[in-house]
Amino acid sequence: MNIVIDRIEDDLAILDVDGEIIEFPLKALPDNSKEGDLIAFVKLDNSELLQQAKDRIEKLKAMSQTSGDTIDL
Repeated sequence: MNIVIDRIEDDLAILDVDGEIIEFPLKALPDNSKEGDLIAFVKLDNSELLQQAKDRIEKLKAMSQTSGDTIDL
């Protein structure tokens, strides 16, 4: 997938994504982004982090139920 900054208009970056033009918030790009720059997106696998967070929430819920205290999550 090729993503190029076609132009910048006010607070929007106009991106050419494989021939399709889309508007993207300029503030979501690095500060030094300019017309003609090639953008790369990296997909990260955060499933392990999400599972750890779910496990912590379940432990907190279980602790809350046994202690009689309530925890708002």
